[in-house]
Amino acid sequence: MAGPDSPSPPIAVGQCAERTFIIDAGAMAAFASLSGDRSAIHTDAAFARGRGYEDVIVYGGLMLAQLSGLLGSVLPGDDAVSARWSIDYRKPLYLGEEAVLRLEVSHVSPAVGLVELRFSIRTGDRLIATGSAQSLVPPERIAP
Repeated sequence: MAGPDSPSPPIAVGQCAERTFIIDAGAMAAFASLSGDRSAIHTDAAFARGRGYEDVIVYGGLMLAQLSGLLGSVLPGDDAVSARWSIDYRKPLYLGEEAVLRLEVSHVSPAVGLVELRFSIRTGDRLIATGSAQSLVPPERIAP
């Protein structure tokens, strides 16, 4: 990430960024309080196990919060504005599991300052989610 006195690096197709994260019980409780979502699949381990899951399922919104952090602080960075996100959940992420969020720039449009990215969230060899994001950046940020 560029500081206030240094320019942000140019953005090009193929650039990648990663973030490793673990969602703990405190984050789950905070999200439940903030969102009002107290669905048993996210809050009651016995209920989740009764539905065939190993434990409570991490809120999708907490995974999206990780995406927001990576988009806003690393790629494309703090001078970007998110325009669109799309996510497909493939498998559940469980409380306390280490996950890796990986972003890759898939397309850029210098004329309008549009950056398109693909992302995935994995834990070990299990694919948790895939998706795409679009961000608007100053056109001069896009590599020629």
